[in-house]
Amino acid sequence: MKSIRFLSMATALVLAALTGVAIAAESTIRVATYNSSLFRDKDGQLIKDLEGGNNEQAHKIAEVIQRVRPDVLLVNEFDYDASHRAAELFRTKYLGVGQNGCDPIKFEHFFTGPVNTGLPSGRDLNHDGKPNGPNDAIGFGKHEGEYGMLVLSKFPIDKDHVRSFQKLLWRDMPGALLPTDPKTQKPYYDDGDLAVLRLSSKSHWDVPINVSAAEGRKGFVLHLLCSHPTPPVFDGPEDRNGHRNHDEVRLFADYIDPAKSGYLVDDTGQKGGLAAGANFVIVGDLNCDPVDARACEARWINC
Repeated sequence: MKSIRFLSMATALVLAALTGVAIAAESTIRVATYNSSLFRDKDGQLIKDLEGGNNEQAHKIAEVIQRVRPDVLLVNEFDYDASHRAAELFRTKYLGVGQNGCDPIKFEHFFTGPVNTGLPSGRDLNHDGKPNGPNDAIGFGKHEGEYGMLVLSKFPIDKDHVRSFQKLLWRDMPGALLPTDPKTQKPYYDDGDLAVLRLSSKSHWDVPINVSAAEGRKGFVLHLLCSHPTPPVFDGPEDRNGHRNHDEVRLFADYIDPAKSGYLVDDTGQKGGLAAGANFVIVGDLNCDPVDARACEARWINC
């Protein structure tokens, strides 16, 4: 049996504070997810902020990671750039430098990729009469790549077999929970909208990680299933974001179920879901508090 410990960064940091920096057994894999809020309103601004190695926000985030010391980490809300410059700066100038007395932490492997946030749709998706606002992008964003995702790993990542579902159209999910305008009882999105509106507001990734053998553990492949669904707020009575959040979360539920994954087609054209018996961990900021998601978003706004 594989020993995989999964903690949110908030939970892990509390445990570290109570017990000292927690060092896992050699056979245990520590997997974590962290919403870093390392996003900026302008394209390229994150790179500029990180270049000097003295950004206070990044220092604090790096310290949290150094205290928790995960083996595999998904960082949410980390602006994507095609050069991967921001990822390299964060790895070397922040994680690779001891913060506030912590030991540096080295992630030799990383993966990042394009996301749907800020990607122009050419449509008026929020029905305000203006087709080019951040709410009209495929995923909400002021520029392409805002609120991106970054995977950091101490183990090799099989980049040749990463699967991405960035381009899957929402309408192509069987039984999709597409919103209805409560005033007219007609579909909120017309055919033109649905022809371009993708399901994933950022992206959905299956990132295979080759976990090496260690004392008490055989080597194996771990599939890190990464996503960051849209929050179920910031919309109107049609609840378009709530419906989309539901189906974004559902995508991975279908992906791991061979009986339900047949409709899935990734960005390379490969069909189907995860192979039966594969090892996986679902990670991300799923924005789906089953009790009070709206209050959670309100606290986020006010913090």
